[in-house]
Amino acid sequence: MKTVQLHEAKTKLEEIVTALPDTGEIIITRDDEPVARLSPLTPKPSLRDLRPISVGALLRPIFAPDDDLLEDMLAR
Repeated sequence: MKTVQLHEAKTKLEEIVTALPDTGEIIITRDDEPVARLSPLTPKPSLRDLRPISVGALLRPIFAPDDDLLEDMLAR
């Protein structure tokens, strides 16, 4: 994480913002105290880019239909 003094951030804002994807988060300080945080935005995926997935395996029961689960639970 990089830190930048407020005066430097004001004079070099365009350069700092342009470098954000490479440098990651930047903390802006005034008198060596943190006052703000700049971080790169990550693009949100469009709904058009999402692909459907199958949840069939998750919805199928993992036991046989003739299992008597209640009887097994009471036996313990």
